[in-house]
Amino acid sequence: MAMRRHNVFLVDDHTIFAESLKLLLEARPEFCVIGSTHSCRTALERVKECRPDLILMDLSMPDMSGIEATRRIMRALPETKVVALTMHKDEGFVAQFFEAGGSGYLVKDTDAQCLVGALKAVCRGERFLSPSIAGEHAEEYLQTGEEKGRTKLSPREREVLKLIAEGKSRKEIGKILNISVRTLDTHRTNILLKLGCKSTAELVHYAVRRKLVELI
Repeated sequence: MAMRRHNVFLVDDHTIFAESLKLLLEARPEFCVIGSTHSCRTALERVKECRPDLILMDLSMPDMSGIEATRRIMRALPETKVVALTMHKDEGFVAQFFEAGGSGYLVKDTDAQCLVGALKAVCRGERFLSPSIAGEHAEEYLQTGEEKGRTKLSPREREVLKLIAEGKSRKEIGKILNISVRTLDTHRTNILLKLGCKSTAELVHYAVRRKLVELI
C-alpha cells in the first residue's frame, strides 16, 4: 500500500526559512508542500481553495497575528491541523494558540528529526508541544476538549456522572449521594455544560462511548 502524503501549506514571512522548510519537508515521502505565503490574510483565502491537511504557521506575521489566523482557519476548515512554528516560548502564546484550535506548537530552533516527528504525530490526531517549552500547564495544553471537560469535573460531579451512566434514577442518585433532587439537577447541568452534551440521554451515550465510567 502506498504511503499517504499529507498536503502542507506554509505561512511564514521569512523567505529563506520558508524555502529551507519546504526543501526539508519535500525530501520526506510523507509530506507535499502545496503552497506558501508571507501573509496571513492571503493564507486565509488560499487555504480555503487548496484545503491542506496541515498548516505550519508563524505567529509573528506583519498583517495579522498567527493566532488570530489560526482561529479563523479552524472556523472555516475544522479538519485542518495547524502547527505553530515560532520563536515565542512564552506560555501565554502557547495557551492562546491551543485555545484558538492549534494542534502543535514548535519553536524554530527545533531540529529536523523532532519537527518531522511532531508533524507525524499531529497528522495522527495527536497534539504536540515543543520539548524546549516546559511549564506546569504543559499537560493541559496537550489535552483535547473532551479530556479537559472531564478533568474539570469536581469529585461530586464525577460521582453523579457515574451513576447517571449506570442508569440510576434521580431519586436513586439523590439517596445514594444523600443530596436533594434540586442539588442533583444543578450537578447534572454543570456536567452537561462541561462535557458539551445537550441532554441526559446524550450524556449517557457520551459517557459510554468515551468509556468515561471506567475512568472515574
